[in-house]
Amino acid sequence: MIYTYRGGKKLELAKRPDAFVARALPGALERAGIADDAEQVSSGSSRVRARPQDVDALMARSRALGPTHHAYTLADTGEDFLITDRIFVTFREPLSAEAVGAFAGRYGLLLRERYSDRDYLFQLTEHTGMNPVKLVVALSENEPLVALAENDLNYVVTKYELAPPSDPDYASQWHLHGHFFHPEVDPRANARCEPAWRLLDSFGSPEVVVGVTDDGCKLDHPDFDSPGKFAAWGYFAGTRLVTSRDIDAQPAGMYQTGANHGTSCAGVIAGETDGVLTVGAAPGCRLLPIKWESQGASLLVNDSKMVTALNFVADKVDVLSNSWGSVPRFLFATAVINRLTALAASGGRRGRGILLLWAAGNENCPILHETDVDVPYTHGWVFENGAWRWQGPQTARRFVNNLADVPGLLHVAALASTAQRSHYSNYGTGIELCAPSSNSHAYFRMAVAGQGITTTTGDSGLLTHEFGGTSSATPLVAGIAALVLSAHPELSAFELGSVLRRTAAKDLDTTPYVRTPAANFDPDPSWDVSPIAPFDSGDFRDIGHADGSWSPWFGHGRVDAEQAVALALQLRGGGEAPAPAPENRWVSRPGIEIPDNQPGGIVDTLTVSAAGQVSFVRVAVDIRHSYIGDLVVTLSAPSGHEVVLHERAGGSRNDLAVTWEADTLPALRSFSGEEAAGPWTLSVRDEAAFDTGRLVEWSLELGVIVPPRTVFVEDAPGMAIPDNRVAGIARTLAVAEAGQIADISVALDITHTYIGDLRVTLRSPAGTAVVLHSRSGGSTDNLRATYASADVAVLAALVGEPCQGDWTLQVQDLAARDVGKLNRWSLDIALQAAVPATAKPKKKAAKAKAPAKASTARAKAAKPKRAKAKAK
Repeated sequence: MIYTYRGGKKLELAKRPDAFVARALPGALERAGIADDAEQVSSGSSRVRARPQDVDALMARSRALGPTHHAYTLADTGEDFLITDRIFVTFREPLSAEAVGAFAGRYGLLLRERYSDRDYLFQLTEHTGMNPVKLVVALSENEPLVALAENDLNYVVTKYELAPPSDPDYASQWHLHGHFFHPEVDPRANARCEPAWRLLDSFGSPEVVVGVTDDGCKLDHPDFDSPGKFAAWGYFAGTRLVTSRDIDAQPAGMYQTGANHGTSCAGVIAGETDGVLTVGAAPGCRLLPIKWESQGASLLVNDSKMVTALNFVADKVDVLSNSWGSVPRFLFATAVINRLTALAASGGRRGRGILLLWAAGNENCPILHETDVDVPYTHGWVFENGAWRWQGPQTARRFVNNLADVPGLLHVAALASTAQRSHYSNYGTGIELCAPSSNSHAYFRMAVAGQGITTTTGDSGLLTHEFGGTSSATPLVAGIAALVLSAHPELSAFELGSVLRRTAAKDLDTTPYVRTPAANFDPDPSWDVSPIAPFDSGDFRDIGHADGSWSPWFGHGRVDAEQAVALALQLRGGGEAPAPAPENRWVSRPGIEIPDNQPGGIVDTLTVSAAGQVSFVRVAVDIRHSYIGDLVVTLSAPSGHEVVLHERAGGSRNDLAVTWEADTLPALRSFSGEEAAGPWTLSVRDEAAFDTGRLVEWSLELGVIVPPRTVFVEDAPGMAIPDNRVAGIARTLAVAEAGQIADISVALDITHTYIGDLRVTLRSPAGTAVVLHSRSGGSTDNLRATYASADVAVLAALVGEPCQGDWTLQVQDLAARDVGKLNRWSLDIALQAAVPATAKPKKKAAKAKAPAKASTARAKAAKPKRAKAKAK
């Protein structure tokens, strides 16, 4: 009799003779020739039905793809009992970590989750020596440490379909779904959020947090009023960022009457499905708004405030949306760019990077380009003496934006409801994606078709139908990114950006707009030259980017929530990882003959310079040969590890032109974790006589993960601190590692009977002095504390500085009688990662000394207008 235990009771099972379960998706099983009709039963597993006489052989082949087990049913009912390679274990008593490790080692298990001090999830390995059903029985009956053991089961259940939002204004939110019918709404324009919610079977995970920096957010808006909707918030009061964790923080400080831009952005991202007003792209996700001080249509931002804001959100958000900027020059200080670069690579709530999104702007001009043409970048109107007067647009020939130098940062353009480029939307180098938004003429001189965006506002009525600009497109992408992360929380920020680009829709209307017509106040509108060459066509073109073709108007296309979530779910289930950027692709074209029937064959080598660990391998060959069944092709890593790519298959077929990756050749996964740098060698042997051929070309693509570099140094002097002496003591730690600081923490262990006497100062190799402790704490004994740059504003000033050199700690006792000693102090420094470049079609922006202008004020004209589209 076959049985197991469930809920502590014996449960009789029957083994199905005609089926088994494998941790592999149906596509992988079909490509491996195991089954072409496998049934997916979980995000990563499938059930295979076969003739009873074939089951054992197919199971043996399936184990090359992943763990494979017999299929079971309940003996009395015939219901499926779909086991996995994981078991739940409840111990009789809480065990130490060492005891849990010893238990796992005894049974060849991997610890996957700890739920409490008694409850754990373990995964079987090839060292377990029995299948999951037998293991549960053995633990339940023979292991004295175990109170309860159960299989982690898969279930194929009836799906209760997710109901669409019932919010009364959802029907008019054409940018989210395809059932708003209007002559100015093209079905190609919507971002397909509703089908994405159905795929996800939710409106997004509350674990995913989207930050938005703007002119504030009305926290008590009914579309944001569920408990915990805001992960945190903060507002600037002068140079201070007052945050929700501060004792004197006031929620009312997050909103000022008339400043509704940020409230609208937040609604586009994550307005709730609560039957009230509107919804956002990711209603189930949370928000973290930061309020800049504002004056009219302008935000009051500077470089140091930007660093402060970034340091606050650094470990709290997954996506950061920014709907503001300026043209023709948008140049942040190097400290800001460095901090953005570090956060994009390794910051965020999950430590896997923050997806940084920026509005491209609403001036109908390039964001990064130099030309010999005068390009307008303002709308040309001024408001004087209570009336609008045409003075003509200001123009420039040089457009610079150093945000384009931040790897992984995406600029978002606007797409009108007609599926055309919004007339005002900026274009050209640096544009990565577009998203549906409003439409209006950039110079307010003629009518153009297009509907506005319905979303939240702080004004009376609490909603608007007229939001728009790239200001609305950008938070829409942010909300969709949150849905993608809800589907696959392990994606890095770079992978998340790749998913959005790869799945973006390209079936868009590239019809250009007519030029601005003449008027009695402007008889010669020849100044209207945008979009200028080489960006004067919206056609998609091949720029050699791994994520697909690119358009100067639309970037990689219109963000597609449904396709992006579908790809994320596929990747989570073990599908192909996002392809690496072309910078990590190497090609050799040797054109050499393959000697006939000679065991030595030929070898050709590609030298990889990218340092880091391999996460993805794709190799392609073009071999011209008259009988590919003669050939053996292998790939060797710099370590010498070798994988056979092709072994005398294909018989008499001509030519071997094929691409292999882990999804089609699982053996390539064995390169994961290998050091990428060094010689990669392709070997080709012809092992039979008569037919001949040559190796024309081969290429290698690698995903390379650069582990974050860290430095830890420590000093334990046990040195007495002289009482009431200004000189105090000074200790030095030398750091030999070169690099720039991403994060730093300082640990102190000082014994003292009155820490209110003490001042502790850290001085960096660059000479920056940071006071860590200054005579606070009164009569408290002992100063044992760790100060981290993510939490301590003064330490954040060190981010971006070089870490190499002498670090000095000075400890002063500035009052008499009480004494103490410095027992120990240490530095733990994370260095900025060397992140892989993405293949953007861009030209480097020139550096400038002046900080970037915060925001471009836009007129609120009584003409066709973008009234709510503020800065961008």
